[in-house]
Amino acid sequence: MLFLFLALLFSAVLALVLKYLNTGSPYGVYFVNYITCALLAFATLQPKTLYSGDATPCWLGAITGLIYLASLAANGYSIHKNGAILSSVFTRLGVLVPILLSVTLFGERPTLLQGLGVVLAVAAAVVMNGLPGKAAAAEQRVYLLPLVLTLLLNGTADAMSKVFNQLGRRQDDGLFMFYIFLFAGLATLVLLLRQHRTVTKRDVLFGILAGVPNFLSSRLLLAALGQLPAFLVYPSYSVGVILVISVASFFLFRERLNRRQLGAAGMILAALVLLNL
Repeated sequence: MLFLFLALLFSAVLALVLKYLNTGSPYGVYFVNYITCALLAFATLQPKTLYSGDATPCWLGAITGLIYLASLAANGYSIHKNGAILSSVFTRLGVLVPILLSVTLFGERPTLLQGLGVVLAVAAAVVMNGLPGKAAAAEQRVYLLPLVLTLLLNGTADAMSKVFNQLGRRQDDGLFMFYIFLFAGLATLVLLLRQHRTVTKRDVLFGILAGVPNFLSSRLLLAALGQLPAFLVYPSYSVGVILVISVASFFLFRERLNRRQLGAAGMILAALVLLNL
């Protein structure tokens, strides 16, 4: 449980960095972020080798890294077509993908109360993000494909840690992380070169600030999946991050929650209790 708590804590730090220290060149920040994560992953490898006798961390990490970048691109495209609010809701709903995967493929079975906790956690994430008002929805056409892609790609990116947890060896966790971020960084570099963009000093600063908590949250989440079932880890991680961000925003930036968000925070607390029964 400690690994899960620390993972969601660092993920909340990452979200706050991206929210309040944003820049106009996101791919530059993403590139430095991924390279920072890859360097940290390599620094933690014991022994310092890029092949341990099992190819699973290499090919599965490469696939996961490309999915990471694809999920970011899909989210950006969905925000452009449908707005940030609706896209955020579908990003949160992506938690359903690893949960369904763990139940259908890996034989994990939540209790009735834990199942209710999963449903409540998903509902709380949707309520916290909110939905466009009727007037806004009437004026804006909804493009379903970007939303579906956002849900599936974000959910698949999260689920890959569980897949490796089943297929790989625990001593190769660090190597898996290294290849994820290496290939995500290389793919981002290709996009930067195609767009003829350069990495600025600002991108380097924000990329490093994002990369450190990004690596720590990813590594700790993988460790948590080695100890706890996925149907508990993923919804707790998803709504726990929302709760920590909400509390941090209140104390650091004096942002107050409205009634809907306060209700969602209560739902999150109830969901976390049910998931841990």
